[in-house]
Amino acid sequence: MSSDPSQDAVPGQPDQLRSQLDELAGRLARDYADVATDTLRSYVRAESDRFADARVRAFIPVLVERAVRGRLGQHPALATP
Repeated sequence: MSSDPSQDAVPGQPDQLRSQLDELAGRLARDYADVATDTLRSYVRAESDRFADARVRAFIPVLVERAVRGRLGQHPALATP
């Protein structure tokens, strides 16, 4: 997404996870071009925050992606890719 750390999808997360979530936010921005990037980033942040205390972190990006896409699919005004 951005090289500016203040724009990261999930501030305070380990670098690898942060990078994966930033890539996810970028994919979502391409797939849902009609949705503001800040909105998508906030969805990613909100969903990833649910896993802040998770011991196993390997599947967080997959779980976040499914949750955000599900959330976006619930809005009839948003066309799904």
